[in-house]
Amino acid sequence: MLCYNQIMKNRIECDRLDICPLSIEEMRRLQKDNQTTAVKSVLSEVIKSAIAHKIERMGKAPIEAHPWLTYWLATEKTSGAGIGLIGTKSLPDLKGSVEIGYAIAREYRNCGYMTEALTGFLDWLYECPFCESATLAIRSANAPSARVAEKCGFQFEGMRDIYKIYRYWL
Repeated sequence: MLCYNQIMKNRIECDRLDICPLSIEEMRRLQKDNQTTAVKSVLSEVIKSAIAHKIERMGKAPIEAHPWLTYWLATEKTSGAGIGLIGTKSLPDLKGSVEIGYAIAREYRNCGYMTEALTGFLDWLYECPFCESATLAIRSANAPSARVAEKCGFQFEGMRDIYKIYRYWL
């Protein structure tokens, strides 16, 4: 994993957020709700299920791949609260594309935090020479998430079942 080890950062600093990848141990603590880093409302049932899937994949992958398989915790600088999670669902595919997923705690929505986190995460992806695009699959009913995608420069590509598919070219 030359790309991660020699080029890519393991921390993303934004204006109001620090974003760092979670280790497999930290992910296990999130899964068991035995942690103090993330605001509880970010851990919906969907996110808990994704965490379980990510832990399984991380357990089978070399540690160099973990930044691509884990969630990154977005921590608000002023309070130190872990207010959101963002990450890719896998390594880039053969076309250089990755799918991104994210979530933000209810009490921090509509404040621009996820737009800031996604912009920072896209900058991180840009540093990887074998990553050419990123996609988002957003439920049709999730207008706030679609607004975040559009603010960050994602383009609507079409529908897949109940999801709107957006793409960002790096």
